[in-house]
Amino acid sequence: MNYAKAAILFFACWLVQTTLLGRVWPFGAAPNLLLCAVVCFAWLYDAGYGLIYGIVFGLLLDISVQALVGASALTFVLCCIPAFALRRVFNPERALPAVLSALIATPIYVFGFWGIYHLCGAPAGILPAAQTLPALLIAQVLVCLALHLLLVRTIIKHRRDRRYIGGVL
Repeated sequence: MNYAKAAILFFACWLVQTTLLGRVWPFGAAPNLLLCAVVCFAWLYDAGYGLIYGIVFGLLLDISVQALVGASALTFVLCCIPAFALRRVFNPERALPAVLSALIATPIYVFGFWGIYHLCGAPAGILPAAQTLPALLIAQVLVCLALHLLLVRTIIKHRRDRRYIGGVL
């Protein structure tokens, strides 16, 4: 994946996140598409796509929607850490560790975002953040799994490879 294609995908996620998703999502908490893209790119590509575009589009998200500038960018950076750590242990082409990375990154984002707002004196309660966490976890995992399966580089079995177990799960 090159930087231009990644930028287009992140821009599309930002555009849908800021315009449509909050209004048409039928469940309790809408997934954060930028967080899903950051986690998937940090998981799949070791070139730092998730980290770089997480900072850039986190700042853009903060400027366009949020009250504090820099809160999303900082929490996106914090959410890349588990993906980088799990990438060192697991194969990045497998989807289940990517889902685990999304499960770890979602509470980091929710409570990190709340903590930054709380430290800056904004009236943000922890109870609304904690109440939406179960629905948000389910939505994030489903979106991250779909995005991972869309972006994963497939493994092609060589005809003489006896030890190939293949697949993306």
